[in-house]
Amino acid sequence: MIFPPEVWLQVADYLPAQVVADFYTVNSSWFDIAMNVRYRQISFAFLNRALVRDLTRLRDPAVARRVRTLHIHPYFVKEVLEKPAQPCPHSHSLRGKFKLAGLFRDQKRLARCARTSALLECASPEELVRTMVEVISGLPFVTHYHIAWSALHSIHDLPVRFLVAAFRPSVLQLALEISLEKTVDLLAHTKTLENLEELDLFIRLDHVLSAEAYEQILVDHLAPAINRLHNSLQKLSLRLCEPLDIAPLFDSLRYMPCLDSLSLSIPMARPHLGHPSGLGRFLERHRSLGHLALRATELSGDGLVPADDPLSEWINDALSFVTGPAKLRTLEASLALFPIEAAALCIGRFARTLHTLVLTGRYLPYERVDELLSAMRRAGAGRLQTLRLGAVTLSPELVDLLAEKLPGLRRLELLVRDVVGSEGDLPLYYGGVEQDDSQIGSFLMEMEQRRYADWALRSLTLSRSSFPYRMQYTEDYNEVFIECIPSLAKA
Repeated sequence: MIFPPEVWLQVADYLPAQVVADFYTVNSSWFDIAMNVRYRQISFAFLNRALVRDLTRLRDPAVARRVRTLHIHPYFVKEVLEKPAQPCPHSHSLRGKFKLAGLFRDQKRLARCARTSALLECASPEELVRTMVEVISGLPFVTHYHIAWSALHSIHDLPVRFLVAAFRPSVLQLALEISLEKTVDLLAHTKTLENLEELDLFIRLDHVLSAEAYEQILVDHLAPAINRLHNSLQKLSLRLCEPLDIAPLFDSLRYMPCLDSLSLSIPMARPHLGHPSGLGRFLERHRSLGHLALRATELSGDGLVPADDPLSEWINDALSFVTGPAKLRTLEASLALFPIEAAALCIGRFARTLHTLVLTGRYLPYERVDELLSAMRRAGAGRLQTLRLGAVTLSPELVDLLAEKLPGLRRLELLVRDVVGSEGDLPLYYGGVEQDDSQIGSFLMEMEQRRYADWALRSLTLSRSSFPYRMQYTEDYNEVFIECIPSLAKA
């Protein structure tokens, strides 16, 4: 019986990628599926036979059209520069050797290894760059492009030619982990990314320039590169490896009408992201943002940051510049390092329009949950539909608090560290792993006495905040919550 290709695609969805990649000899449909799996993601980082093999295969248009995700870390250029010159057995150029046909099939692996070994020994930087430009220019359907390029002082701007060769309208997501110094030449070409929807910037410093020079790069190069994307950019993510005053960057960014999501990692050490007016005015210009994700990082040039560094004050000052009504629908705060006080400030500022709130990353005792939800209640949060919270200690009093503070909530997900029958009880464990059954039983019995007739909750998910992730007695929790929250039973 001959099945249509759609059936094989459904089968492939249930198999590990490495298994599917080995099925290319089954039939023509499996060959096409396996080739897509093998080449949908390509990575160039080190000068080895795998890199040369992929370059050879990707010269075939039938293979090149399958690539969707491309990762490049141009360390291999440094390897070529530092490799001692060796005489080649033949006078053929590197590009000429890549024109050997049919080398992308696995059954020719042995013959290919003999050829590629010579290429590894004889490639010059100029030949390698020319070949990379030619191959990468021939990848017509790359949608996700990831570049990691920092330090590597010895290669100067050699990689720019082949890195920008993948800048084309097909690219929808660009992720850059890059030294600020290297953005000058690379990002001058963003005008060819006319359909880019997501930009993820992880900015490092090579510490070879003055503070004035870095500000000039931010204003004269990085900001114009981002501004050229204003007609398509929907998501912007910005991370810093260390504290840096990027307020001039924020001040130089124009209004981007399509921008809906902003993700920021804020260094805990001063100057954080620079003067708070930079971020504040950017948020004021983009009051139409729908999604804001915030986290803090300890990375800094001086090592770990003191715990009392006033990031909350900086956040408060930044929010003071947002004076008009915002339209934020989703707020996410990773609380691992981000101060709870700062999260409460953000909740209070945007609570009136929030539909979704995510507060995860650290253990939140009852008092902290009360503090965060009170910030929402004080702002008149009547629209919140979804809350993801944790880790928490699940207690009847915590459920009471959630029902009281958020009566209109529709979806609730709790990351549960432990369960107690009454707030303030200490959780007990057997062998440090499984919690005492009696405490879980006490919680269930307490909940059987409660009814939340006015709570609009339609979905409740409980999950462990640590391995093995699955809660004990899942069915018992389901039964008791359906009984005490009538709206769950109607969902």
